[in-house]
Amino acid sequence: MADIPEQRDTDVPSEDAERVPLHAPDLLRWCVSLLATSAWQAMGLIPDPATNAVERHLDDARLAIDATASLIEHLRPRANDAERRERENLLANLRLNFVEQSAKG
Repeated sequence: MADIPEQRDTDVPSEDAERVPLHAPDLLRWCVSLLATSAWQAMGLIPDPATNAVERHLDDARLAIDATASLIEHLRPRANDAERRERENLLANLRLNFVEQSAKG
């Protein structure tokens, strides 16, 4: 019989927990974060948390970076200056690292 992990109380929201609705801009910000993390993993710069393996898949990295750029562009009108700069820096770092990883072969 397979071992089933025991569910901890912290995994179950309490009835008193405040439920905050997520609006489209919040979901897009979350997606930017997920895609950026996926790009770092696909460039072989951070391990995949599921396997702890470090693998390079530059085509996947390019797709994740391009999708991140698209979402950032859609969020631009709704972002303040600080958020805009943060997102642009993230995108610049992703692109620079992609170029470096691509040059490695």
